[in-house]
Amino acid sequence: MNWPISSAFRIASVSLVSTALLLATTSCEDPNDLGVELPGTSPINTEYRDYPVEAATILQDSVETLNADRALVGRVTDNVLGTTTAKVLYNLRTSPDSLPHQFTNAKLDSVVVVSAFDQVYGSSAQPVHFDLLPLAEPLNEKKTYNAGVADVALGSAIGTNLISSLNRTKKEERANGLKKLIKNADGNKVPGTVDSTTTVTVPDPTIRLVLHKDQVRNSELATRLFGALNDASFTQAKLDEIIKGLAIAPAAGYSSAVLGINRSVDNRIFVYFHSTKTGRTQPYVPQPYTIRLGTSYASSDPNAPRYYSQISTALKAPFDVLANGTQSVRTTDNLAYMQEGVGLAAKLTFTGLDALRDQSALAINRAELIIPVKSSGGALFPNPTQAFLYELNAQNRVLLRTVNISPVERIVQANLQNQLGQGNEAVVTLYNLSPTNKYYSVVITTYLQAYLANQLGEQAASLMLSPVLRRSFGLSLNRSVLDAQKIKLRVYSSKLR
Repeated sequence: MNWPISSAFRIASVSLVSTALLLATTSCEDPNDLGVELPGTSPINTEYRDYPVEAATILQDSVETLNADRALVGRVTDNVLGTTTAKVLYNLRTSPDSLPHQFTNAKLDSVVVVSAFDQVYGSSAQPVHFDLLPLAEPLNEKKTYNAGVADVALGSAIGTNLISSLNRTKKEERANGLKKLIKNADGNKVPGTVDSTTTVTVPDPTIRLVLHKDQVRNSELATRLFGALNDASFTQAKLDEIIKGLAIAPAAGYSSAVLGINRSVDNRIFVYFHSTKTGRTQPYVPQPYTIRLGTSYASSDPNAPRYYSQISTALKAPFDVLANGTQSVRTTDNLAYMQEGVGLAAKLTFTGLDALRDQSALAINRAELIIPVKSSGGALFPNPTQAFLYELNAQNRVLLRTVNISPVERIVQANLQNQLGQGNEAVVTLYNLSPTNKYYSVVITTYLQAYLANQLGEQAASLMLSPVLRRSFGLSLNRSVLDAQKIKLRVYSSKLR
């Protein structure tokens, strides 16, 4: 689409079909093939110019972690930014499992907190060392919790320095595609209708924190809990009397990894017991009653109890100044950082765009923001696969606008979408061409035109490249290290007769 610029910044109307065809082009094509003539005009030529973009690292407001798709727990130190500590706090729920009181002579064997993980930020070779602490009160159903909320009171630890391997394995039976041999009526062996199976060893990405184990480790809380479970009057209210919630935190001195706890039915407190059922004399194999953590529920389940991750980073110099949210950091090695979970983002400031405003009879065909990734940035933390652009004021705070009487954060909308709306966010996509050739890119032609024409309301001082859509439920520690001196806004334009 050609956008003519005049002193009045009048936006000409052109065919949507022509626009779609134009935006299918890439920066690798001949710029002279991008022109689309407007009525009464004729482009002399089409060319592109790269406008430099200043980049710095800033710290966003606290990241939303309440009932996120993943919880984070652990501690990890990297030699660039500092030490990140994460702990997860859960409300607890009873389950419909059979209670010990339904069995005869039930005896407590062990109490184990099990959590399934799908990401390790740090070393998986070293076992984790975690503490278990009770919540003084359940998480309030009417309060907002985010990564920065640290005023939830905790009781004395009920388990300290509990150790679990990150390299657990388990046995699984798998069909091997062969039919079992059975004897037919003549006594001959022929393939049956049931596949034979093979026992294989597979990874078991769970941690098991043993709070109580008979004759090995005793827990007063575990004993009280089992006593309540062994009573027919056990209810959710009784559980809340015994333990109002549970926090999992890294033990003192542990700093090898942060785990991403994913949603899984395995995320529970398992109370194992053995007993003899009425009418039987042989003991049963230990079986569990389970208490559910919030991450054992599906993300769409409205009955999921509340939980959230507390995340803090002790930033090293020069990044420690970011604790003042109005500050930004430009490093001497020309790098900028954005990282999920901890709130780091890249502040992007366009330079030289006044030259576009000052030119008459100029049509903007395409504007593409190109953000190279430093090849050495993904050793400890994977790169986010996408990012989003928020508009900032001079104090590095996200600007707001009113949409349908509600205040919403101003985020760059997708090309050809209403830039004063919401819900059609422009996705800044990671292109991973090779280990040494990675970059983010997004087309922002419509946004740039509205920006130059001053049609967005309060003029943004800069854009924030955030690896998360701040209202989403995603949570990780993925990080990108950006080559700040090579970020550019590539603008294709044509001069009109």
